[in-house]
Amino acid sequence: MRVNLQRATAQDPYPAVLDPLAGSLAGLFAGAAYLVAQISFAAVVRGGQGWEPLQRIAAILLGPDAAPPPAEISLAIAGMALLIHFPLAAVYGRIADLLVRGRTLARAGLLGALLGLAIYGLNFWVIAPSAFPWFEQSRDPITALDHVLFGVVAAVVCAFLRRRPRSR
Repeated sequence: MRVNLQRATAQDPYPAVLDPLAGSLAGLFAGAAYLVAQISFAAVVRGGQGWEPLQRIAAILLGPDAAPPPAEISLAIAGMALLIHFPLAAVYGRIADLLVRGRTLARAGLLGALLGLAIYGLNFWVIAPSAFPWFEQSRDPITALDHVLFGVVAAVVCAFLRRRPRSR
């Protein structure tokens, strides 16, 4: 893996954040926003306990017995969900970084929204039906919007981290 350690020069005295760091940080930040939205919607809109998204994620490695409908969440299930979710969020954040490099915040947000929809489509309509059928319960507009939120947050954070300060 090549890390671009940009050096300050007379023409560019403020180098951008190191290449892998901006996208990974943005992905982690967006991943947290996504989980808050998913848990909130699961509890408020769907009338669940709120933990169902974590249970579905954990079941990727723990198997379908970890998937809802159990009403109680265990520390093992929550921990496994976070160990799966955040590395994936960091990878998707790197993809967002590649898409939005050099773009304005507005254009980055639009590209991020499209990326979020693409991630939703891939995860919930291509991969999940055959590999993880318990995600079918989450194939709805709310989950699609949460993925759009993820993409927008990741892309805007990437673009923000790469902005150059204005010269005085």
